[in-house]
Amino acid sequence: MEQNLVKSMPEKSRRNRILFSLLALLAASFLLVASPGSSPAAESDDQIVDQLQKSYDSITDFTADFQQETEYKTLNKTLKAHGKVSYKRPGKMLWKFDEPKNQWVLADGQSLYFYQPENKQVLKTPLKNAFTSNAPLTFLLGIGNLKRDFKATSKGVEGNLYVLQLGSKDGSKGAEEVTLGVDKQNFQINWARIKDPGGNVTTVHFSNIRRGVGVNDSLFRLQVPQGADVVDVGAQQQ
Repeated sequence: MEQNLVKSMPEKSRRNRILFSLLALLAASFLLVASPGSSPAAESDDQIVDQLQKSYDSITDFTADFQQETEYKTLNKTLKAHGKVSYKRPGKMLWKFDEPKNQWVLADGQSLYFYQPENKQVLKTPLKNAFTSNAPLTFLLGIGNLKRDFKATSKGVEGNLYVLQLGSKDGSKGAEEVTLGVDKQNFQINWARIKDPGGNVTTVHFSNIRRGVGVNDSLFRLQVPQGADVVDVGAQQQ
């Protein structure tokens, strides 16, 4: 499990790695925006982005299953995880892991929480301070714009998928590289890959996507597990 792998690291390095994996999950979900159904074939980067934006603007909530794989370059390790994600505008999200068991990531619109059951800790940081760029936060809040916030570049076609790379327009290095596999027929995102400045790569595959299901706000209320401590990482960084 990730907790065991990072437990022996220096505290700052350990938390940075934990937060990268957490934010990589969030970054992937910001772009889980395409709605099902047939769409016209796109012939340019702009057309692909326009289709994604149109679908994103129509989404109020969704649930999905996910498979995550993180390659830690400096550790020469690959960690796998899977579970279910629920999202609701504005800024509410819950990632519940089946593996690692009982681990979760929660965004309640104000703060970001990451529960590590083996350490009996809930790491907390202000949502607005969790990113080096404003672009991911605007997507989580439901006010993002792909053309305004990202530089999109086509990386060709893989089978029935458009491969689209998103770069930061403001030059920030919060995510060195974000790449998407977008279905050519319905513009549903099949996978998202996020590479950080240290070379660590997280890939998330989505399945069983359900939109407009009426996710209840109560799902995003923090409930601290019995015996766990809340560690305010944001306050310590300040």
